Amino acid sequence: MPLPRDKPLSLAIQKACIQEQFPQFRFSKAESSWIGILQPTIESPEYLIKIIYKLYTVPRVFVLKPKLHPDAPHIYKHTGSLCLYFPDDKSWTSQKLLGKTIFLWTAEWLYYYEIWLSTGQWYAPEAPHNDIKREDN
Repeated sequence: MPLPRDKPLSLAIQKACIQEQFPQFRFSKAESSWIGILQPTIESPEYLIKIIYKLYTVPRVFVLKPKLHPDAPHIYKHTGSLCLYFPDDKSWTSQKLLGKTIFLWTAEWLYYYEIWLSTGQWYAPEAPHNDIKREDN
């Protein structure tokens, strides 16, 4: 039976998928967050990542270590959360698995961030949007 359109996947389902796909991440019930290491390539540094997600909200992704370059693109400047997708295209909805979207997109963001550090160009696909970014969808 399909889920109603506005019913998010439960945290239990999200946690099971993440544990299977990203066992290096640990869930904190108090903060409703996962913290763990992502390394986009073998040559990449290890990034300590925190992903906060509560039902009926959008996920927020933060790089805790190493500190990101202050001019890095695709970061919501008022929160420091990574901009991983264009909210208006509905590529993320609460009916999707974090472990198959947000976690993978974070690793991809880190990969393109490293290229940006080397070249000054952001080579990842970008959605057209104005200079004011929002964090809702």
